Amino acid sequence: MADDAASPEPGEPEPERQLERNARARAPGAWLQQNRALALGLGCVALCGVIGLDVYFMLRSDAKRGASAVAKSAQGSGLALPSSLSAPAAPRALASEPVADDGVGLDYESDDGEPHPGKAPPAPKHFDTVQHAAVESCTTASVDGLSRQIIAQARCIRPNAFVPLPSRPNLVIASQVFPYLELEARDHLLKAVDAHPKAKMTINSALRTVAQQYLVWRWSATKRCGVPLATPPGESNHEVGFALDIAEAASWRPALEAQDFKWLGASDRVHFDYKSSSSAGRTATDVLAFQKLWNKNNPSDKVVEDGRYSPATEQRLKQAPADGFKLGPSCGRPSSPK
Repeated sequence: MADDAASPEPGEPEPERQLERNARARAPGAWLQQNRALALGLGCVALCGVIGLDVYFMLRSDAKRGASAVAKSAQGSGLALPSSLSAPAAPRALASEPVADDGVGLDYESDDGEPHPGKAPPAPKHFDTVQHAAVESCTTASVDGLSRQIIAQARCIRPNAFVPLPSRPNLVIASQVFPYLELEARDHLLKAVDAHPKAKMTINSALRTVAQQYLVWRWSATKRCGVPLATPPGESNHEVGFALDIAEAASWRPALEAQDFKWLGASDRVHFDYKSSSSAGRTATDVLAFQKLWNKNNPSDKVVEDGRYSPATEQRLKQAPADGFKLGPSCGRPSSPK
């Protein structure tokens, strides 16, 4: 009877403990309803935090890739250039004689010139022959030794063919350039320079020897070294001292045209040719100089000394030592046999 009295009758209120349990079960939902604005605010903060972390890691990854690209560029623009070519060489004042330069030349022309710096693969320091240099180098400095001999021999044959450019305060020349022009072209260039002493002229290409012209011609023919088109050896005005490439071509054009220099045009905006009446039918003195050097060093395999760039001359040029012949240039005539 006592137990029956302890059990609640139907319709009576629930015990206190059951009410507490039910209140606790309903509490979370009730809290959300009462604090909906706060819950939404906390959710937005959490979402913004996740987005912020994503952006941070994305920017960090991009920064790493950028740093890696800069490092590769500094080591050779992605093409493994020599460290000496990490920046273009500064121009120097003109001197009476050329200065050696192991770097890639800066004189790029759209139709007839050196490759762009940064587009050339690394070149060995020495090449056995001109043909070896044509196949494995991308700089005309690879035949510097032979070119110097050709210039010296040409000046023995015809002193006015390659005349040194004198120094002028407003005249500078890139380090790889041979500072020579034909006498008449040289004099007219100086008239233009001296008439505008406050304007700087930078020459990026002047004389180019037949050995150098062979290189750029082969690079063009084989689609190497970034040279799209080049004049065949024996035909370039650079070889006879009538051609110039001027960095400040636009500003110097009126003064040069007044001195009988012809601007090549939009196809080669830096190039000027001197219009000389003596240029027609001229003999390529550099070719004749090479032929004499070859015959002097190869008496059993001589080539005709006529100044023409013939297939026979080309064959010998390909075999010629890039560093120069053992027997160098000579201005004296061989003595007659007794």
